[in-house]
Amino acid sequence: MNDLSEDMNSFPNNSKMKYQSSKQIFVPVTNEKYKNSTNYIKDNCIPSNKCARSYINRFFPFLTWLQYYDIGWIPHDLLCGVTVSIIYISQGMAYALLANVPAIIGLYMSFFPPLIYALFGTSRHVSIGGIAVISLMTGNVVNSFTIESSSTIIQTNITDNTIRRDYNEVTIVMALSFTVGLIQLILSIFRFGFVTVFLSDTFISGYTASTAVLVLTSQMPDFFGIKIQHRTGFFKIVYIYIELFKRLRETNLITLTISISGIITIYTVKEYLEPYYKRMIKKWKIFHKVQIPIPIELIVIIIGTILSHKFHLNSRYNVKTIKTIGKGFRAPEWHQWKLLPLLVKESISIAIVSYAISYSLAKNYAKQLNYIVDANQELSAYGLCNIICSFFGCYPSASSLARTSVCVNLGGRTQLVGIISSIFLLITILKIGPLLEPMPKACLVAIIIVSLRNLLMKVRDIFTIGRVTKLETIVWISTFFSTIILDVDYGLIVGICVSFIVVILYHFRPRTFVLGVLDDNQVHNMSRHYSNARELPNIKILRFESPIMYFNGEYFNDSILKLLRDESKTNEKKLDSVNEKFIDDDQNGTHVIVDCSAISQIDYSGGKIFIQTIKELNDHKYKVYLCNLPYYEWKTLRSLGISKISSVIIVATISDALQKIQDEQEKNQNQSLLGFTDNTGV
Repeated sequence: MNDLSEDMNSFPNNSKMKYQSSKQIFVPVTNEKYKNSTNYIKDNCIPSNKCARSYINRFFPFLTWLQYYDIGWIPHDLLCGVTVSIIYISQGMAYALLANVPAIIGLYMSFFPPLIYALFGTSRHVSIGGIAVISLMTGNVVNSFTIESSSTIIQTNITDNTIRRDYNEVTIVMALSFTVGLIQLILSIFRFGFVTVFLSDTFISGYTASTAVLVLTSQMPDFFGIKIQHRTGFFKIVYIYIELFKRLRETNLITLTISISGIITIYTVKEYLEPYYKRMIKKWKIFHKVQIPIPIELIVIIIGTILSHKFHLNSRYNVKTIKTIGKGFRAPEWHQWKLLPLLVKESISIAIVSYAISYSLAKNYAKQLNYIVDANQELSAYGLCNIICSFFGCYPSASSLARTSVCVNLGGRTQLVGIISSIFLLITILKIGPLLEPMPKACLVAIIIVSLRNLLMKVRDIFTIGRVTKLETIVWISTFFSTIILDVDYGLIVGICVSFIVVILYHFRPRTFVLGVLDDNQVHNMSRHYSNARELPNIKILRFESPIMYFNGEYFNDSILKLLRDESKTNEKKLDSVNEKFIDDDQNGTHVIVDCSAISQIDYSGGKIFIQTIKELNDHKYKVYLCNLPYYEWKTLRSLGISKISSVIIVATISDALQKIQDEQEKNQNQSLLGFTDNTGV
């Protein structure tokens, strides 16, 4: 992480920002008025008041950082913007190849989204534009239509009317981007920014790894220089590899050489030369805080373009090239509105995936650099990016991990980085674009394949997850293989459904523990996990680690009673059935302590079963103590008549329950001694 050493001055009401170099984060030092204000931090140093300015600042977050921008940040943002623009050029055209659209669209994707996001986004570092996963999903949508000589013939039934019209690839992706943005904006209006919490790290790992495999597969024909039929639907990856192996004899050796050479060059520079280069430039004082990466992707593109132009690789050796990039911008176009209903299903999956990737990335870096990103405002920003940019020929956008990490490492301070990168891309779009038309597609294939290496390495996560939990391993495996076999949209649905099933299973049959007491009588843990933990005589300490709901209430009852039946068996008391007595009636004074600290919720059905369980324990001469019971759960139990139906003692902690039992036992022992003395006549 780059050293962010400048102070932020002139913050609201004389507040200042102090940098702690050991943690590499900005720490707000506010005045007394805002010292204890959570809204101050939440609103990125905007005092929370219901005035027009506050609402304007919330909707246009750039007004906040622009108002308090430090002139000393300009060199960092300028350097970062120039470097990111270089990466945008190579990645933009490469991802346009994935999306099955002209290369110039990739440059538009690098120009328009950063400008829009700079106005509406709350993250100061994410680099928005084309990414591999969303480009692949977009390409699948384009491929789902029958493409004939750069036009798509779509025939469908809408309200019993058959519509037949010609749509080209750009028209399709423009409509797709608009629909995705509209869905994200609607979700933002209804404040559904929290939906990402339902996408677990396990699911995201399996999904990104599988999409990386699909992206790699999609590049294989261009890697070998072989033309194969476009495939969509189930098992398309199988059909692609079958056809690819059948046509391996048609491999274009020049294309294959360019692909392999590009991959080796980029990988070698990234993995071996660049670390050495960074160590060397640190000897120069100017590079102590700023480390400029080697723009190897752009170098490969330039060399490939020069060689292709000089040796006429396309005409002489049939090497596929970009051919037409063009220059300048498209005039804004209205969408073919009748096309939008056809894209709703695909748009929903793209909207969710792009938001999940972008927001998780923004939140991660915001935590590292100690500022706040707003989930719903981010959702609005992504939606507006897709809607506005759709009129200029763009397809759906998202945040890129590679570009964002470069932005952070180079010390970017604000969204001004995106504006600066767009300015430099403007030169490329207006002047330089046609010069890159002879570039072989194999150069872009090499860039894409090397950029996938970190995503492909996520396959190793399955071994780490498997050592931790078996159920989440099922989530990873099902998400990974369903995405590969069925396709990205169906894999998304399957992965989310399996994730929900796993969550339900966790709560349907949660863990129930017997707790033990350590030597100091203060720490309570599972006795089988700690050799020095012990169970006290005639006292059973139990913990049920889940909310008690309608679907697991019976399991709570069975698990509690089973533990006590097992205890009876250890005392050589045989039980013939579940309804038999746990202990003999003369063994009064047996206690059950239920630790309720993990019971976060009790619903109506679960509460009734909870009370019935306590009543069964009372009927078998158990004295029941409830400790660490949340107030609202006690309120639910009290409303259900727990005091009338059963006998229970409420205490604050397990230690309090043990102390109460000890006091009671000492009292009974004293009474017994007194009775014995009276009987002897002493």
